[in-house]
This record gives sequence, C-alpha cells and structure tokens, in this order.
Amino acid sequence: MQLGFIIILIIAIFVAIFAIQNGAPVPLDLFLARYEVPLAVVMMACLILGAIVVLLLGTVRNVKRRSETKELKNKLKTLENDKVLFESNAKAMETEILNLKENNSVLSLKVKELETKQKEQSEIVLNSVKFEENELNLVNELNEESEELTSELIQNEDIFNQEENNKGTEYREYEENSKFEINNEKSEANTNK
Repeated sequence: MQLGFIIILIIAIFVAIFAIQNGAPVPLDLFLARYEVPLAVVMMACLILGAIVVLLLGTVRNVKRRSETKELKNKLKTLENDKVLFESNAKAMETEILNLKENNSVLSLKVKELETKQKEQSEIVLNSVKFEENELNLVNELNEESEELTSELIQNEDIFNQEENNKGTEYREYEENSKFEINNEKSEANTNK
C-alpha cells in the first residue's frame, strides 16, 4: 500500500510539472460544445477521472477479494471442521479395525479349534466305519465258516449215514453169512452123522 502511494505521489509531481509548463488554453470539443480551457485543467480533470476509474476498479477488486477471502475462510473453517471430523472418524475406524483384528484372531483360533475337532471327529468316524467294516467282514467270515462247517457237517453226516448203512448192510450180510455158515456146518454135521 505504501509503494502505491509513493508511485502515485511521483506521478502527481510529474503532472504538476507538466501542467505548470503547459498552462496555455487549448480548445476542447465535448459533444456539440466547444470550450477553451487551460491544458493543465484538462490534464488535471483527466487525471482525476483516471484516478476515480482506478479507485472504482480497485474498490471492486478489493470487494471481490474480501468476498473471496471470506468464502475461502468459510471453506477453510468447513474443511478444518471436516478434517477434525475425519480425524475422529479415522481414530474410531482405527479402534474398530483393532477390535476387528482382535475378533479376527479370536475367530481364527476358534476356527482352528473347530478344524482340529472336525479332524478328530472325522478320524473317529473313519475308525468307527473301519471298525464296522471289520465287524461286517468278521461276521461275513464267520457266516462263511459256519456255512462251510454246516456243509462239512452235512457231508460228514451223509458219509456217516452211508457208512452206517454200509456197516449195517455188511453186518447183516455177515450175520446172514454167519447164520448160513452155521446152518451149513450144522447140515454138514448132520450129514456126517
């Protein structure tokens, strides 16, 4: 601001020197009228009009800057509030993440325990299935052996019955032969007598 004031002061000094050196009246045509005015007055009027235009433009620019500054300050406050909100949300999320990690680790342990139990149960089921298969195989083997023993027993009974029949037949034949021989001997003895 002081630099601008110094520049304006230097320009005003040059204009004043110019006006003093050019004090002669000059014709001025303004719309339809014609005036004779000293050159210094024309220069001063132009300078004042220029200063007013610059002042108006500067004021407009300053007003725009102030409104932009105000908007930017409001945005900055909003962003700072958002930042605080986001930071608190981030802290809450970090806490939640930590809690979730802890829960995840606990759940992982439970999953491992459940997997171990499942493996144990699978092994128990497998062992029971194998045991049942072994029992079934033993029962089948016992049934087969029982059937074999039953068929052998039946065969042995048949053989025994045949042998009994054969022995009975042989005994009868022997008995008959013995009777026949005894009868023959008796008849020979009777004949010899």
